[in-house]
Amino acid sequence: MTTLGNILDRAGVDTLGVLDAQVDVPVLTGCAQAQGDLIVLFRPNRPAATTAIPAAGALVVRAESAGGNTHSLHSFDGPGCYWDASDDGGRSGLLLGTLTVPDGATAYMVHTEEHGANAIGAGTYEIRRQREQADEIRMVAD
Repeated sequence: MTTLGNILDRAGVDTLGVLDAQVDVPVLTGCAQAQGDLIVLFRPNRPAATTAIPAAGALVVRAESAGGNTHSLHSFDGPGCYWDASDDGGRSGLLLGTLTVPDGATAYMVHTEEHGANAIGAGTYEIRRQREQADEIRMVAD
């Protein structure tokens, strides 16, 4: 198992210091994971992503304001992982893209500041925004 501090160091991301850098980050395979306003959903029947995640990582969501946070994908271990960003045709705006993690690899979804990192094991996944019902249906903001 890898620590949060190790993942963040490799991704070149700092935190606000509110997270325990020594906490272990388990690799979860074939299940849903959430991180702030994003959700990772296992989709074994979805076509595999084909665009290699670059060494510097792949941007999933860019911070929308000075107080916002960025989510990025990284592939450090084993064979490379793949990320195809999606334009879901304006239907819902929720589908951000497809992530494929080959056998023997791990993808890391890193969130700047307070949410740390998720470790994603082998499989094909959709990464989606979450929305909520308040006075109106809206995207979850984190």
